[in-house]
Amino acid sequence: MSKENVQAQLQENIKIIYHRAVDADKALAELRKQKTAGFAHIFTNDTPFTNHSDTFLPYVEELAADLQAIQTDNEEHYKTQLPAIVVKIELLFKTLNAFKENLKAKQ
Repeated sequence: MSKENVQAQLQENIKIIYHRAVDADKALAELRKQKTAGFAHIFTNDTPFTNHSDTFLPYVEELAADLQAIQTDNEEHYKTQLPAIVVKIELLFKTLNAFKENLKAKQ
């Protein structure tokens, strides 16, 4: 797969994650109103994310910035950063899906 195709696929995944993150953050806001969401961070410190937030969108923003960086940087940076971006995408998909399933189970 060409570099352009990989980047297009990554961009598409980030768009999907963004929309799910917006929905999840709305649900989190509602849970906080009900005082049933009392955690400090979505992800623990041992994840590849440098952001630490109690909502999903800052993680999506970090991911988008990572993707933009590999699109403008040299080939070596692209090759070293691509695996980290893929891990972040997988982690966000898994966490957003688990969050959604937990919400369904509580309803």
